[in-house]
Amino acid sequence: MLDFDTDLFLLLNAGATPNTVVAWLAIFIAKFVILVIPLYLAWLWIAGGRRNRLTAVALVLAFLLAIVLSYLIGLVAFRPRPFMAGVGHALVEHRPNGSFPSNHGLAFAVSAALLFMIRRRSAAWWAAGLGLLVAWSRIYIGVHYPLDMLGAAILAVPLAMASLWIMDRHGKAILSVLEHLQALALRPLARRMRP
Repeated sequence: MLDFDTDLFLLLNAGATPNTVVAWLAIFIAKFVILVIPLYLAWLWIAGGRRNRLTAVALVLAFLLAIVLSYLIGLVAFRPRPFMAGVGHALVEHRPNGSFPSNHGLAFAVSAALLFMIRRRSAAWWAAGLGLLVAWSRIYIGVHYPLDMLGAAILAVPLAMASLWIMDRHGKAILSVLEHLQALALRPLARRMRP
């Protein structure tokens, strides 16, 4: 299986002489498309409404669960990134940490899974589409194997389910605490703005 993964990586990787435009596009996608996620979370929170804010909290909770699981997997089953193993060509420098699963892939996959589960289909399709672009780009620039992305997609479903399970039991209380903290943080600003 790992041999197939390496062969597929070499097929999708930039190679020794990549097209300049494609390489630039891949680097841009790999580095900056992830910023869509915090922008979407900020929009959900600022737009207000209970459903939007509960969605934002559920997504953040899913991301926290994903970070913890990814870290634990890295401790138990460390897999070096392709450039650490001398495989393919890396177009960017990256920390020499574990390759599996891809945290970028996991962020988009868990977003898509959770958004599909709560029937926010338009946003879910956007997350899935952007996630596929990010997956391609991170393989192309040489920092992940294809199985890192597939593993992220598989892990995303139970992580989204776990987040929604917690939200079902404690979501309203978590949201209430966060809104209270927001009110406390904004109180000095509100005082300054009074005539």
